[in-house]
Amino acid sequence: RMSLLMQAMVNEQSGKTTISQEEQKKAYEARKDEFTQAKVKIIYIPFTAGQAPAGADAAKKSLTEPEALAKAETVVKQARSGTDFVALVKQHSEDPISKEAGGDFGPIKKGDKLPDAVKQAVFALKPGEVSEPVRQPNGYYVFRLSELQPQAFEEVQETLFNELRNARMKEWMDGVAKSTEVKVTNEAYFNQVKQRQ
Repeated sequence: RMSLLMQAMVNEQSGKTTISQEEQKKAYEARKDEFTQAKVKIIYIPFTAGQAPAGADAAKKSLTEPEALAKAETVVKQARSGTDFVALVKQHSEDPISKEAGGDFGPIKKGDKLPDAVKQAVFALKPGEVSEPVRQPNGYYVFRLSELQPQAFEEVQETLFNELRNARMKEWMDGVAKSTEVKVTNEAYFNQVKQRQ
């Protein structure tokens, strides 16, 4: 019964908790850096552990890690010397989805669940710059930053609203917990429970 009453009280408080648009905009401005997204083009050069498999076709497609790194470094040099990045994508990338789109890769956000090495490399670039090869367990990636901009407020407004409301509810619940005093009025009850066990 107490649990149901507590849940009803929490639900009522949650319904009464309001977050103004001004508060949301203030939070957005304070955390704008978190909502920055990078539009990138990528070249993916995979490698296999150990020796490349025998056979002309297999050797052409499978590189050892040192070979893949050497190829990635060559691609970086070509891109930085002015070779069209999209042409390099078509010639060297082994990622079929981004290759089909001229190297375009979905926007990368700082909060995305991507390896730190990828995010660090991408967000260290300025638009138009090309990264050093970034090693991942399956191959090397070369990134070219096309654009860096924060997401629009409208795109993150719901996330901000939910985060602010949850923080306000946590404050309220912490206050309720601190102000609640538990009194045992019938200590004999607990002794009866212990005896039954």
